[in-house]
This record gives sequence, structure tokens and C-alpha cells, in this order.
Amino acid sequence: MEFVHPEILWGLGALAIPIVIHLLHFRRFKRVQFSQVSFLKDVQRETKATQQIKHWWILLLRLLAFAAIILAFAQPKLVSMEGNGISGTGGHAVSLFVDNSLSMEGMGEEGQLLQSAKNKASLVVNQYKPTDQFQVLTNAFSGRDQTFLTKDQALERIESIRIDPNTQPLPAVLQRVSNQLIKADDRQQTAYLFTDLQKSTHQLTDDIAVPDSAIQWLFVPEIAGNTPNIWVDSVWFTEPMRISERPAALQVRLRHNSKTSVDAVPLTLNVNGDRVAMGTFNIVPGIPTDTVLRFTLGAKGIQQATVHIEDAPIRFDDDWYFGYDVVDQIQITLLTGKPSGSVSSSIQRLFSTAQDLYNMNVQTQWTPGMLTDRHCIILSDWPVQGSGFANAMEAFCREGGTLVILPQYKATDPALLTALGTSNQNKWIEQSDRVQRLVSEHPFFQHMFDRIPERMDLPVTEAMWNRTLAPQEEALAWTERGLPFLTRLPVGQGQAFLFSTSGDEDQTNLTRHALWVPILLRMAEQSAAGKIHQGEIGELGTWALDIDNENSQDLALEGEQTWLPEVRQTGTELRISLTGIPLNAGHYDLTSAGRPLAAIGLNQNRKESDHAAFDVLGFESQWSDLGWPPMKVIASTSSTLPQVIKRIEQGTPLWKACILLALIALFLETILLRAWKQSSKA
Repeated sequence: MEFVHPEILWGLGALAIPIVIHLLHFRRFKRVQFSQVSFLKDVQRETKATQQIKHWWILLLRLLAFAAIILAFAQPKLVSMEGNGISGTGGHAVSLFVDNSLSMEGMGEEGQLLQSAKNKASLVVNQYKPTDQFQVLTNAFSGRDQTFLTKDQALERIESIRIDPNTQPLPAVLQRVSNQLIKADDRQQTAYLFTDLQKSTHQLTDDIAVPDSAIQWLFVPEIAGNTPNIWVDSVWFTEPMRISERPAALQVRLRHNSKTSVDAVPLTLNVNGDRVAMGTFNIVPGIPTDTVLRFTLGAKGIQQATVHIEDAPIRFDDDWYFGYDVVDQIQITLLTGKPSGSVSSSIQRLFSTAQDLYNMNVQTQWTPGMLTDRHCIILSDWPVQGSGFANAMEAFCREGGTLVILPQYKATDPALLTALGTSNQNKWIEQSDRVQRLVSEHPFFQHMFDRIPERMDLPVTEAMWNRTLAPQEEALAWTERGLPFLTRLPVGQGQAFLFSTSGDEDQTNLTRHALWVPILLRMAEQSAAGKIHQGEIGELGTWALDIDNENSQDLALEGEQTWLPEVRQTGTELRISLTGIPLNAGHYDLTSAGRPLAAIGLNQNRKESDHAAFDVLGFESQWSDLGWPPMKVIASTSSTLPQVIKRIEQGTPLWKACILLALIALFLETILLRAWKQSSKA
């Protein structure tokens, strides 16, 4: 409690006057002689006791009335929260954070959440004096928001706020506010945060910096209605490569926060501005929905695609933009020390009959530059190399390429195996064995066979490479002796396939077997896991491309505007920095001197898609559980907010209550005096 005129409280000392008068006022009794006085003594004793009680009650009521009147003139007020202890001689410094993130597109009781927040922020500003200072802050964290504004400037800034794709966590907002208000240490500091209390951005943990206790923290929540939201979460292709004029299946994952089932939601796919697929999907409460869009790939080249759904009123996450490449040939390199050997000849014949789908070149020597634009590298009768070759092959796989190893008999490359992360044992078993089982349920064999016969004729071997598999290595075929015949080893974004035989005809019939062709073609088909170029704004900091570009100064990022990003060439990988560029959702082309190299789709951050929010009690609870300085959540409408702000900043006046208390005390005194007067007459 505070007093507007605390000097008047000295008047409470005057309460001693009626106390002294009551203590010094002794009533004199006249002595009368009477023969029988025993009865009179009892009457006198009872009368004295009654008068003492009456005097003390009257005294207390009068003291209460006088004290209440004095307090009323001192004008007490009840301050619900205290700021930094400054009485306001320097005025106020007020920070207003208006949450303009994408979730504020939602609708609440007073219309769109952002518009309601702006209206309330303007009402708050109008409660202050023109001499006060204001900071208006949004999710953009613009440099201009780190200066104090006048009252009129603050109102103009609030009116200009629009939805912004940036999203800031609450701790970052609190720190930003503190950094500005600390500059006004001669003023009373107050921060208003107009936000939807969304759980994804307002979750607090004990490792967050404690808010400044010198600031009065006030939250004005904008709670969204119960309208469910559906959003596109991610997309991916079933097959690793996109080959021109071939069918493709695009997998689409959709998420939602609906508590009821929704049927027949429309879904479309546009490629380069043309609609190529459409369908509908149903959602089930509590689980994401996966669906597929099937279409035919067009001509080779860079493609810009968009998946779109119809979902209102929150629309920022209804589109998912992405880019991909379509190729007309799979680029394969065969590294061999025996280009005319039986195994090398078999491999060359196999790919030469595939109607120009594969482009193979045979090399007996290697250079790092030859790996550029290659999808698959096959090693057959390849001599042991040094660590430089091993590191180059590991990098090739990690960036999305496929390596096929047909090991040399009793001459495996330990450096290469170590770089790939598998056992480098060089132990061989020379005895007859037969492939007993294919792991047909593995995705590698999907759609390879129309039907798998019960007794399939499988390859036989006379010498096998025996080694221990790495933990992440997957066996695709096993022999009767329980040895792995063919394995797949994931390496980064790519993979390596390892046979346990060299393929020589004196060791195995593999190259003459019917399985040889489909297995090697499937490895080639999966060789270039053509990347989908996509990401979310604020989450994707670097776009990595398997491109060797000599002159990075000619590179530009072209969309609605043209940007010159920071570019670094690391080996055969080109890394484009997207941090700090104010990009909007949509498609962007990476160009070199005007020539397109790749396309990427940037999407609005999905953190805001699930608009599940704290209620007032839940948010207050998590704040208080951390032991942070006091704060207050003001859950009021635009019509009542000014009165609430006035009470918070100026306090609740109590002088009327003091006047009422004085009147009640005088009324009770009058009632008691009349009651005792009537009883004395009786």
C-alpha cells in the first residue's frame, strides 16, 4: 500500500487526545446515608461495570472514525505489483512486445489474434503520458526496435505491425526487452507482452536466464479458438532417383491437432506451375497422416514443386515448397585394374544394354575430379590404394553416392574399409558354399521380383571373404554356412554395397547367374539418392550441394529478389549460407552467371503450426515454479483493459473505503449510545 500524501499521516497523533480525555474523566458520586446499603452496593457495582464497557466501545469507535478520516485525506492506494521501486519522478519506460508470428493469424473471441493484440497495445500506450518512453518489439528483432519512441511514434509503430515469418522463443524476448529497458534506469520500467502463450515458444526451463526483477512483467494473452489446423510436415520420394519420363511416387506426411476425424481434405501437387497430381486424404485424431501422390516425371532438368492443401483459417503452413532434379542417365564409373577381365567385361555388357539409361566409363587410374557428377562407383579387381583414395570414397558416399565393392581375392583394402566404418579383416575361406537366403523383405529387393519361388536357384562360391559386420551394416544375402554374401553399409547420405566374393569365375558363378543383372541394376538405380532441396526458414542455415563450381563469385540466389549469399567450396560440395538473408517462403534458384544450377524450396517454420497454448493458470504455474520474480497475466478484453492497466500502474485508490469505514464507525457509535440510553431509563 502507498499514500499520495503521506505527510497527513502525522495527524494520527491526534488520536491521543480522546484517549487522554477518557482516562482523565472520572465521574464524582454523591454519598447518601441510608440504613440498609447492601442492596445499593450491588446496584452500584453493576452500574460501574456497564459504564466501563460502554466507555471503551465508544472510545474505540471514535478512534476508528477519526483514523479513517485522516487516512482518507492521505489518499491510500493498493499497488498490486511493484516495479523497480522508483516512485515515477522520472516517468515511465514501457516496452511492448507484440507477437506477430504466423500463429497469430488465428481467430479468437475478438477477431484475428494479431489485430486484437495491436488494439490492446494501443490502449496501453494511451494510458501513459506523452513524456513517457516506449519500446515496440516484434518477432523480427529489428534494430529499429531497440530505440525508445515517443507516444505518437509508438502508436504508429504498433499500427504498422504485420504478420512475420520469424519466430522467437520467450526467453529471447525477455532478454531483448531487458537490454532496452536497462537504459532507462531513472524511470519506472514496465514490460507488456501481447502473445498467444503458444507452448512451442513459451515453454520455460530452469536453464534459462532469470528475468530482470527491476522490471514489472505483464502478459496480455490472446487465446486462439478451438479451430483445428492441418499442415504439410514433409515430403519424400519412394525411389532415390528421378529419371525422366518414368513414374514417381511422392510421399506426403501431414500433421494436425484435430480432436475429431476429418475426411476428404483436398491435396494437390504442382510442378513448374502445372498441376500434375491431386487427391484427398482423411485424418485420424492423435496420429499423423501419410499419403502418396503418383505422377509421371517430365523432361530432365531442375524442377520446382509445391504440395498444397486447403485448410482455413491458418494458411501459412498449407504449402510445402521443394526442388529436385530429373536426370536422363545414371552416371557410373568402373575402377578396375583389369579392364579386359571377365568381371569387368560382364559389368560393361550389363550396362551397355540398358537403352542409354546408364552412362558408364571405365578407368584404371583415379583423380578426385572424376568423382564429380558421378552417381555410382564400382570397384572390381582394383588394387589397394592409400588413405587419400579411402577418404575420397568415404566423402563420395557421405554426400549421397553409391560405392559397389567386389574385393580382390586375399587383397582387400584396409584403409578403405576403415574409412567406411566396417571391419578391415582379410580372412578368406576356401570351401564350397551356397547362398541360402535373400533378405527379400529388405527395401532393396522391393518390386525386384513378381514372385519369389520357394526353391530359388542361388549363386554358389568356392572362396569367400569372411569378416565381422559393422553394427549399422545390413546383410542382404546369407550363405548356408551363415556367412554374409552381400551387405549394404549406410554412409552419410549414401551407401556402400560389399560382396563377399571377387566375382572371378573360378570362385563363383555370380556373374553368370540370373541374379547378377537385377542386383547390379538395382544398385545403380539407387546409386544417386537425388536430394530433395527443401528446408524451413530459420532452421536451414546452410544449403549443401554436390556441385564443383570454380567461380563462386558468379553465384546468386534468385527468387522474388536476387541475393548474393556467402558460398564455400569444400571438396566437391558447395555450401550456401542462408543465415541472415530475409527470405520468404517459396522457390529459389541457385544460378551461376545466370545459368540455373539447382532449385530449393523454403517453407514457413512449422513450430507455429500446432497452436496448443498454455492457459493462464498453467503459464503462471511454470513461471512461479522456477522461482522467478513476480509477474501478472492480464486476461481481459479491450473494453476492460484500460481500467486494469490504470489500477496496476496507479494502484487501486482506497480513500472511498476509508470514508465508508468512518461512517460505519459513527453509525455504530450512535446505535450504541441510543441503546444504552434506553436501557438506563428502563
